[in-house]
Amino acid sequence: MNEYPESLDKVALAVESAKIAKGMMVKQEGIGEDLSFSLMAWEGSELVAVAQLSHEFMSDPDERYGLVVQAACTLRQGWGATAFTMVAEGYCSTNPDETRGKDMAQLFASPLTDFIKECLSFTHVQDDGILFVVVPYRYAPPRNVEYYKPMTHNGVGVVREARYPMSLHRALELPYEISDIDTDVLHMELANGLTSIGFEVNYR
Repeated sequence: MNEYPESLDKVALAVESAKIAKGMMVKQEGIGEDLSFSLMAWEGSELVAVAQLSHEFMSDPDERYGLVVQAACTLRQGWGATAFTMVAEGYCSTNPDETRGKDMAQLFASPLTDFIKECLSFTHVQDDGILFVVVPYRYAPPRNVEYYKPMTHNGVGVVREARYPMSLHRALELPYEISDIDTDVLHMELANGLTSIGFEVNYR
């Protein structure tokens, strides 16, 4: 079992995994396909579970948010998660003063705007802080993805939807008390429950 003791170690694994998944998706499905949200659950230095939301639940922002929160609470109370790394796709700006309060998708579509990029985003949350990393990218014909240098920020000030990191942080405060329970059976039942609400779950 590989160990990832530091926040940056955890995020680095998430980044490399997402790049591989994104590249495979683009080669198979074509340019424009986005990854679904996924939540990586860590217990100490070990990755204990990954829950990825089905594409069919990605369209409604409020439903999507509610499902991610449910998954976080389940991963905390079932696997004892001490940190989360949420992987998503979106847009990032190299000129935040110019884009503050504006629709990033519309700005990205404008031929006059060159400081908005599509990106993979990584929100890492643990009890002592929040780390936000974005990896901008661009598509290259015929079906390739080229990545720019990652950008790293601490705190939630640079995140448009701060409710995600704040809710993930609150989920980590839930009690984790498992005793006299067959954890293999428990994890299987919890994974089945997450599957029933729209997640693909892998765990150890």
